Amino acid sequence: MNFTVQQREGSGKGANRKLRAMGLCSGVIYGKSGVTLVQMRADQGARFLDQLHGGVQHIDLAIEGGKKALSKQVIVRDFQYTKVGNRLLHVDFMEITPETKLRAEVPIRPSDCDALKMGAVVQVVRHSVPVTGKVKDIPDHLDVDITNLTFGESVHVLDIPYPEGVKPVVAGRNFTLLTIAGKARAAEVEETAPEAEAAATEA
Repeated sequence: MNFTVQQREGSGKGANRKLRAMGLCSGVIYGKSGVTLVQMRADQGARFLDQLHGGVQHIDLAIEGGKKALSKQVIVRDFQYTKVGNRLLHVDFMEITPETKLRAEVPIRPSDCDALKMGAVVQVVRHSVPVTGKVKDIPDHLDVDITNLTFGESVHVLDIPYPEGVKPVVAGRNFTLLTIAGKARAAEVEETAPEAEAAATEA
């Protein structure tokens, strides 16, 4: 995931009040080389956090406003909202490297399903899978092949393939990711009924 912030110079309550007056919020990047102070639009920051769905995902963070453009790989470590108005106040980022091992939420991407043509509905129970692995090995998404699934069948977290070095966090429970639900359309049933009757007669 990608996000852009801007460098900031001021710190403290007074500086933060000025940021809020401009519709901005503060942020801090904690890294091996020290601390980097940043800022961002509060509404954009809130929308970005919503996309994380409460999980830990590695982020390509672009930092504008310095002598040269900077980019860091980070995760969101913490964030704060106002008690009144639910407005984003502050975000803490932690710098990571490709070798950093972490836990992350990886979105699933189901394929097309032949049963959809017969009136099936794909009910997604979990939109992402918690995994552990090194940053360089964790994918942006996980493909889930449901092409040949039919009514009533499900896909569980241990049913899908994972990249080498990446493991799902299951805590002893093979939880469901999605289910093929619904009933075949009447038209489909009517079309297949004569064929089935003819086959039975021939038998």
